[in-house]
Amino acid sequence: MKKLVLSALVATVAVGTTNANEGPDWSGLDSELNKLTSSLNFGDGLSIGGYLEGTYDTDTENWGIGRRRVTASGGNGGFGYHVSIQGSEDADAFVTFNKAGIDWTLGNFRRPTTSTHLEDEGDMHFMDRNALGGDGNGGRTTGLMASGGSDGTGWKVHLGSDELFTARFTYDVMSGDGMNLSVAYSVGETSAIGDWFEAHLSNGPFNLSATMGDDDSGGGNSASVYVASYDFTDSVSLGLRQTDHDDGNDATMDAALTCDCGGGRWTLQQNEDDDLLVGCIVGF
Repeated sequence: MKKLVLSALVATVAVGTTNANEGPDWSGLDSELNKLTSSLNFGDGLSIGGYLEGTYDTDTENWGIGRRRVTASGGNGGFGYHVSIQGSEDADAFVTFNKAGIDWTLGNFRRPTTSTHLEDEGDMHFMDRNALGGDGNGGRTTGLMASGGSDGTGWKVHLGSDELFTARFTYDVMSGDGMNLSVAYSVGETSAIGDWFEAHLSNGPFNLSATMGDDDSGGGNSASVYVASYDFTDSVSLGLRQTDHDDGNDATMDAALTCDCGGGRWTLQQNEDDDLLVGCIVGF
């Protein structure tokens, strides 16, 4: 379809500029078309996607937009690419490739810290992230990352442009149709990244996760996040989250009820400060 439209456009220009007593130079036209289509070659499988969330805060009585992102991704040969055209968090822009049996990522992407910061905004159960092991922007950074794994183990090692090092290691202790347990350990040599230990347990509709560690922010050294969720059906689930930043303040408790309704997902989130947030996120 793209080539047909371009052909019609170039043909119109070519005919309109040709002398009335002369026929169009079809060989020259073919040459120009080939050059034009080659210059617009984005590789194989170019995909445009994203999501948008409309929100309402009952405490401030404000309407707004929450999680939002427009992305473009695809590949060319043995290389892949992903770009965030617009987003509610920092932009992603990176290329991927495989060399020596190792997967490589180069550009701006999520730093390999805790699972909550490696989760896409469109897949999050809660409408916001906890700020442990990164920041509210998903802990994105610029640099080079190597990753791999086998037999239930996984690893990611990253070196940033600021010469700071982060890494994440995961292991599936048990997996199957019943109970599943996985553990992860993250280490980072930079402020507010710190060292983190995670455990994730699931059994049928029940899911539990714990993240504990040191955020290296100069404050406490036993920050934690505990999340419990229950799936009532394939489309309705309830989650409870307790967050302790170990900054001298009390731990906070948030609850979120989500419902997938066709192409959209509704979220009702009750925060510790009595804010009730309502959001509807739709992917495209």
